[in-house]
Amino acid sequence: MARTRVSTALSALPTLQQSLYVLNNDDLKWYAALLPGKAPTRKAELVEVIAGALTSPAEVRRLWLELTPQQREVIAEVVHNRGGVYNPEAMEARFPSVRRPAKPQYAYGTFYGRKKQNATPFDLFFASVSDTGRYIAPEVAALLRPLSSPPPPFQIPSKEEPPTLEQARKVKPNADLVVLDTEAAVFHDLMALLSLVQAGKISVGAATRLPTLGSLRLLSGRLLISDYFIDGEYEKADEAIRPLALVMLAQAANWATPSSVKGSKLELTKSGQALVAGTVGAVQVRDAWERWVKSDLLDELSRIRAIKGQQSRNAHLTKPAERRRSLVTALKSCPVGRWVAFDDLLRYMMAESLLPQIERSEPSALYLGPYLEYGWLGYNEVRYWDVVTGSYLRALLWEYAATLGMVDIAYTRPEDTPHSFGEVYGLEGLDTDYLSRYDGLMAFRLTNLGAYLLGLTTSYTPPVEERPSGPPLLRVLPNLDLVVTDPRKLMPNDRALLERIALSQSEAVYHLSREKILDAAENGATIGSVRLALIAMSGIAEADLPQTVRVFLSDIEKKLDALSDCGRILLLEGDPLVLAEIAYNRQFRDAVQLARIGDKEILLVPEAEEPSVRRQLKKLGYVPRKGPGIKGHY
Repeated sequence: MARTRVSTALSALPTLQQSLYVLNNDDLKWYAALLPGKAPTRKAELVEVIAGALTSPAEVRRLWLELTPQQREVIAEVVHNRGGVYNPEAMEARFPSVRRPAKPQYAYGTFYGRKKQNATPFDLFFASVSDTGRYIAPEVAALLRPLSSPPPPFQIPSKEEPPTLEQARKVKPNADLVVLDTEAAVFHDLMALLSLVQAGKISVGAATRLPTLGSLRLLSGRLLISDYFIDGEYEKADEAIRPLALVMLAQAANWATPSSVKGSKLELTKSGQALVAGTVGAVQVRDAWERWVKSDLLDELSRIRAIKGQQSRNAHLTKPAERRRSLVTALKSCPVGRWVAFDDLLRYMMAESLLPQIERSEPSALYLGPYLEYGWLGYNEVRYWDVVTGSYLRALLWEYAATLGMVDIAYTRPEDTPHSFGEVYGLEGLDTDYLSRYDGLMAFRLTNLGAYLLGLTTSYTPPVEERPSGPPLLRVLPNLDLVVTDPRKLMPNDRALLERIALSQSEAVYHLSREKILDAAENGATIGSVRLALIAMSGIAEADLPQTVRVFLSDIEKKLDALSDCGRILLLEGDPLVLAEIAYNRQFRDAVQLARIGDKEILLVPEAEEPSVRRQLKKLGYVPRKGPGIKGHY
């Protein structure tokens, strides 16, 4: 992140004299009590004494030496990197053990018999005005800078291993932590989605462009990672995370768009058709990520239904694309292959002033619970950065970055999360025991694919899959049974593959299924990939696979290669004489073909030729109307 230029920011701050003269006598006496000698009583003399001390190199050094090491680090950050301005959230995120510099109006006097709080040297260095907040006056900052070195950039804490629930402060009984590798599944799952779109089986809402419940149920069953929480079929479309994200990503990437003819049905664009004909690789996933970051197709804040007021007339929300860029910047600072706690990411973004702005204006229009007056998120004691901004970032990271294989994630169920939002009014009025479905996100790990998508590397290197040592995971039998030698060692992606090509007989036995393999092939799998998977898991050469298995796979492969899908054809019906006239017209001769289905004469127009054929037909006065079609034919 670009740091604030010290000289520019400091020159815009009030001078020391201006800062002192806005204070009353009691405030000035509170500060002057720190200095040697008896404090004067007149305001001008008080200002002179305090200003003299804070512009004296010897006195400033004396006060500096009375600071704690942590307080010195705060001041060094403020004068070297923050232009003299004290940002409370950023400073508390970076230096959580250092309290804010006290103000006279809050520190002086008694409260329910509490003893007066005296000023400290740390308090004395900071001035305050309503427009600027807390800051160090330019003359004082000039003397403090030589006493300290510029602090190093704030590093995001990371670990080699994912967190455990036992490390959390409070854990609910029977809570489970899920650690999920996402990188290997994304290429297959995007192709599975595009195949369903090509078949006309994915529908979206006309206004929202969110997928329908039936589409999400169908897609979930075709994915290697069906979703992050599986409790049978979805009851509502809103419950889906990963399938929903895939549909939105495909639309944002301009791979799929609502059909102009069939309305709610998605259809492939030309770029989507090219992907289905070819492959989905790291380059294509990067394109989807970059297009999604810039898209305003969906505001992910709307996925956090507990935050009310988003559609009210008083709400002025920022554009989603503006907010996503903040997360992109933060992710670029994360180490590849190491686990980062989400709370540490949030603390880093606060310290570096990277938290995205959610609302354009104040006061906030957002609230929790049934009533604005009760659950308003603009109350001073509400941790807005956690409740609103943090929840929004959890949704982005989990629903989209994890779905695209950019990050592996460690999570628990939202109702089991050890995270606490504090005492926020309105939380107890929710229909659930948690704020959002994303509350359980505990940590993430940037993958090789994530590093490539963020531009941290110029090429993508797939991870080397580490298989457990010892005997092979799988025995392939002549009767087409696949026997898992140790179910505990079977990796999630391997089990997902077995479930896609074979019928489960028990936890450790599967049976190769022609129907399942054909379904997998329809969604982008190849017989070659099935062979390679069986070879890898069984530890034997292809020639050593049982003959019955080799013949079984070869039979399927021959039939799959027997027919080719060469694209769609426009079918025109009409008077046979008119059809013949068009077919033999030299302008159409190479673009159309006469044919017959049953007793019907038809004209076939390849999809690639359709736009030019329609233009030429219109010139001749023909505009094809949507007809009932030929019964029994497509």
